[in-house]
Amino acid sequence: MFRSVASFLLLCLPLFASAQLRPIPPDAIKAKMKPPQNGVAEVGKYIFKLAPGAQIRSTDNRIMLPVMIGSEQVVRYQLDANGELFRVWVLSPDEIDLPAPKQ
Repeated sequence: MFRSVASFLLLCLPLFASAQLRPIPPDAIKAKMKPPQNGVAEVGKYIFKLAPGAQIRSTDNRIMLPVMIGSEQVVRYQLDANGELFRVWVLSPDEIDLPAPKQ
């Protein structure tokens, strides 16, 4: 009996791990982003150039190309030292509902 329960819990472990939210830096700003075009993205009321090596991460934390963003998304983002868009995380519905970290 104990072995079957333990085996079941071990099989469910990946499900519990996937339910965790991703570690997004607390200084990443929350905003709506329109699909990037020609190396430029409109985020909130600002327009940013994509930094060399910029990363956009999907809701499952995979790196995606800018052309894969087909509609406006709620994101958290970071800028590099030059004020260019450096890191972007497209937020899942659960992450959107979380309060934004204090800036």
